[in-house]
Amino acid sequence: MNQPRPGKLHQLSAPILLFIHGLPRWVFPIFTAAILLAGLFISDGTIGALFLVVLGFILWWLVALSWRLLSGTARAMRTIVILVVFAYAYGRFTGRY
Repeated sequence: MNQPRPGKLHQLSAPILLFIHGLPRWVFPIFTAAILLAGLFISDGTIGALFLVVLGFILWWLVALSWRLLSGTARAMRTIVILVVFAYAYGRFTGRY
């Protein structure tokens, strides 16, 4: 059976993924957790929002890479998480949170 060709996003992401794969296993989760905590707890709303937007794009990127492999429920849950991150970033930027 023929496998679908990787898309442009997969080709562009390959060097980054290889770099991440070469790091110790704990580095990437700690890095993303640090971005989340910085976005939530930095007192300046604009800078906190920027951290959350970066986190949202990292999550979107990872979901986009694995989209074909995910079930419908997994896609929905991951999409909801990304939307919540961007919504909270918007709230931080506007001063509501």
